[in-house]
Amino acid sequence: MGQVESKQRLRRMGISGALVAILLVVVAIAFVGIAVAVMSGFLGTASVKTDIMIEKLDLVANGYSVVVLRNTGNVRINSIDNAILTCAQTQGPAQPQFDLGAGLDPGKTATVTWQTALVPGETCTLTIEAEAANDAKVATSASAIVRP
Repeated sequence: MGQVESKQRLRRMGISGALVAILLVVVAIAFVGIAVAVMSGFLGTASVKTDIMIEKLDLVANGYSVVVLRNTGNVRINSIDNAILTCAQTQGPAQPQFDLGAGLDPGKTATVTWQTALVPGETCTLTIEAEAANDAKVATSASAIVRP
């Protein structure tokens, strides 16, 4: 009888085993989630990303063409080293000239408009090479069909 009474007393005083197991699982998941958040926060702020993207390339046969360049990294782009437009039919089209001034900050865009004579319907590719503030070299390219 002594054993039965002690088990009943423990049941009245304590928490059931299933509830303890559930609480342990919840606490373990919470610790893992906090650890992942802390680690990704530290790694995310410490990483350096140097990247550019041609956001828009609008080529016009006999008129003004437009290119919009966006700094998608987290480092300033200091200069555009090369901007080369090559086309399938047009020989030696006029090249866009980028003047970034003080540079292109992360998330900002630079727009260039230039006049050139192109053949309607041909495909042209613009390749851009740039240098970032951390002396990294980056490049991007985009193609577009010339519209009339």
